[in-house]
Amino acid sequence: MANPSIYTVGGTVQAGSGIYIPRQADEELLGLCRSATFAYVLTPRQMGKSSLMVRTAERLRDEGIRSVIVDLQELGANVTAEQWYFGFLVKLDDQLMFDTDVVIWWQKHEHFGVSQRLTLFFEKVLLAEIEEQVVIFVDEIDSTLSLNFTDDFFIAIRYLYVARATDPKFHRLSFVLIGVATPGDLIRNAKRTPFNIGQRVDLTDFTFEEALPLANGLGLPMDKAQQVLMWVLQWTEGHPYLTQRLCSAITDQGNSSWSKVYIEGIVCSTFFGAMSEQDNNLQFVRDMLTKRSPDQEVLTTYREIHRSKLPVLDEEQSLVKSHLKLSGVVRRENGRLLVRNPIYSKVFDEQWIIKNLPSYWRIYQKIFYACSVGIGIGVFGSLTVLELANSYQEREVRLFNQGYEQAQLLSNYKDAVVVAQLHSSNLVAVLENSQQLQSKKADFLKNVEKAKQLESHIAGFIDSKPRRLAATSSTLQTLLLDYKSNLKAYVDQIEVVLQKIDSQKVQPQQISSARSQLLTIMGGETAARLDQLSQSLTNILQTAEEQEQERQKAVEQAKVVQRAILTLNAVVLVPLAVVMGVVTSQRKAPEV
Repeated sequence: MANPSIYTVGGTVQAGSGIYIPRQADEELLGLCRSATFAYVLTPRQMGKSSLMVRTAERLRDEGIRSVIVDLQELGANVTAEQWYFGFLVKLDDQLMFDTDVVIWWQKHEHFGVSQRLTLFFEKVLLAEIEEQVVIFVDEIDSTLSLNFTDDFFIAIRYLYVARATDPKFHRLSFVLIGVATPGDLIRNAKRTPFNIGQRVDLTDFTFEEALPLANGLGLPMDKAQQVLMWVLQWTEGHPYLTQRLCSAITDQGNSSWSKVYIEGIVCSTFFGAMSEQDNNLQFVRDMLTKRSPDQEVLTTYREIHRSKLPVLDEEQSLVKSHLKLSGVVRRENGRLLVRNPIYSKVFDEQWIIKNLPSYWRIYQKIFYACSVGIGIGVFGSLTVLELANSYQEREVRLFNQGYEQAQLLSNYKDAVVVAQLHSSNLVAVLENSQQLQSKKADFLKNVEKAKQLESHIAGFIDSKPRRLAATSSTLQTLLLDYKSNLKAYVDQIEVVLQKIDSQKVQPQQISSARSQLLTIMGGETAARLDQLSQSLTNILQTAEEQEQERQKAVEQAKVVQRAILTLNAVVLVPLAVVMGVVTSQRKAPEV
């Protein structure tokens, strides 16, 4: 029986009944804490940072090492520096229970600055009263990025590390910083020494072996569960959140027989289209690439990585590449940056990049500006240059748009059929409930209708005789007819079964018979033929995507030609413009 409760799709594993997946980082961080080494875990959201922190703190307590967890978000954002630093000490007091009254101590030392009071408290109170080793986990450090007084907080932490050189008791105190930030973000004043202490701990994606415990929640025989998990990882590449989210979505379907095509359908209905706007992880990545982007080069660099024409090397000192890694959309492999997984690659694809890339507008603005200058000094010459440049580029853009339309139509059609099959499998689980059955049936027929509409659009596209197709028009038409007839047969078979139990007084044996018939249909020849057609269409789609990439190269080459023409135009017209400007200015300058 499926157990979706073992999957964690938000918050820490320990807060629910989820299963914890140990990784290399677990032993690495535990070892650093045992040796009182300052450390930091700075990675994208939903990689398991907080769960790792809680588990490490629990293991340390079992070993007699005092551990404290401070969530900086709880200190608030609309507070003064005084309130924020005092709140930090209160969090320590809540967990370590000092003999000293923190409120009185803080007020007694108000003649000191807040960061000096903080370091003094660690020295005179915490290390004086706590004889054991103490590890302080500081979570959500990225919440400090919006505050203008926390540079001193991280400078204070660095002071506590440096103090080890002169005072041995500071060796009993260490910090672990956790959040979505880079070390360079922590101290933003360029005139102050950057935060350069501590050892980095990397949280990697799940390997297949690490993720194996997740197969236990799928409610399938182990060999089948492992096969499904392998298909899941082909989409997520082991990303902790995406993997558990997809496993949870699979268990929600309640199916006992899965194929690679069905898994693809669940991926589509969970992460793509309108659902990509609702998933909080995808929204975080989207915001990091657009709203929270520190530089316009973030998207252009991501585009180079996504196209993967030439290797994009990682650079630790690059603000743009560090931001891309922190967004989670890319990963480092053998010194190169790659798109993290197929889900991100499909959601944040070339068309999404173009839509959100302001540099494309700048290209056209530059073209317009160049033409305006040319018109000012030579209308006929500039119009001729513009006509040549635009006609060449428009031809390539038109071919590119045809390729994109072809790929979208075929992809949407395949997805509609796959999702329709997926919804049909849901009917089996709700046969006893008339209301739910009607709802699931409506979802099934809705996707069938969507597929029929797309058939018409694809036929119209073929009839428009585009310059280039991913297969011959006859091959596409034959595939479309085959799809149409088999989908109709599949729907008719299911409708016949459902009509038999379309009654308020249906008997249990009729339900059982209907379930058996539906399972036979879903595992039968027509369903198998639809799966074969989906695979054939996948192969054609691959060709269509290759053609689309070729047309994209042609568009880029057209832009190069366009720039060359404009450059040649400028070489001729700019000197003339200078002369005209000088002459004009001389004529307009009044003599005094």
